[in-house]
Amino acid sequence: MRSLNFIIILAAGLLLAGCHQDVLYVENQPVPKGVWSQGHFLKFDVPVTDTQPLYTIYLQVRNDGRYEYSNLWLFITTSSPTGAVMQDTVECVLAAPDGRWLGRGSGGRFSLEIPYRYQVRFPYEGVYSFEIQHGMRTKELLHVADIGIRIQKAF
Repeated sequence: MRSLNFIIILAAGLLLAGCHQDVLYVENQPVPKGVWSQGHFLKFDVPVTDTQPLYTIYLQVRNDGRYEYSNLWLFITTSSPTGAVMQDTVECVLAAPDGRWLGRGSGGRFSLEIPYRYQVRFPYEGVYSFEIQHGMRTKELLHVADIGIRIQKAF
């Protein structure tokens, strides 16, 4: 019985370790004191060495249950190692029409991962920078805890 449990645990560990090999980058940055000023950028520097695979980019949002809105507009500026710049405006829907928060929740905090871009190829080796700024009409956005990016190989 002990050897069967050991084999099951070993197989599960190997399976979980294999899943992380497809992740190029993951980072979450806290919003200072839960107050995101309109001029404050969160910057993510992604080192790319393999230019062949296609990737999917996800945005990760963690908010407090007291967040006033059902969505979050983000301005995303992406810079490549060559200096090329691309700008996007993305709406992140955080709550259902009935007011229920989407994603996972625990202790009054809610985490949601939103697909941002599919089938992305990074054509040059080097560091790609993603700068994220909120695009809401209020100057100080309250109760946003963290913003993050996860980039993994597309399947």
